[in-house]
Amino acid sequence: MLVTLPACQPGPPATRSLDPDADVVVPYAVSGGGEVRFTVHPRYAAGGPVTVTLDIRAGSVEIRGPLAGQVLASELESGEQLVRNLTPDDINGTSVRPGQRDHIQVTWDGRNDKGEFVPAQTYSLSLFFVIGDAPQRLGTVIEMKAR
Repeated sequence: MLVTLPACQPGPPATRSLDPDADVVVPYAVSGGGEVRFTVHPRYAAGGPVTVTLDIRAGSVEIRGPLAGQVLASELESGEQLVRNLTPDDINGTSVRPGQRDHIQVTWDGRNDKGEFVPAQTYSLSLFFVIGDAPQRLGTVIEMKAR
């Protein structure tokens, strides 16, 4: 599963499994020979938090982030609508020096900017990084289901 956003760099298709409950891995190759891998569950319960695991491997340039992010509702008829802005305090990003790795988790509390839990539907999680000196947005799809 891959978010198609104008500022996102295309990545290879998500790794799939025959198990419908298996986590989905979305890898992005980034400048300098590095990689950022998102690992998401196939679905999350509406009314609760969403935790995404990031495995970050820096190649020849530093990777900082995620520094901020956005959650967008993916409505087919009206397009994407901003649901939540994620600040550095919400994300607790990292800085990965060249040749190093880090493994972090980003948790969105499942609420919109008004503090209300979002309904069951499909969302896009877009996270902002700096790769070397270049800003880059990477993302994934989040499926929220009714409990």
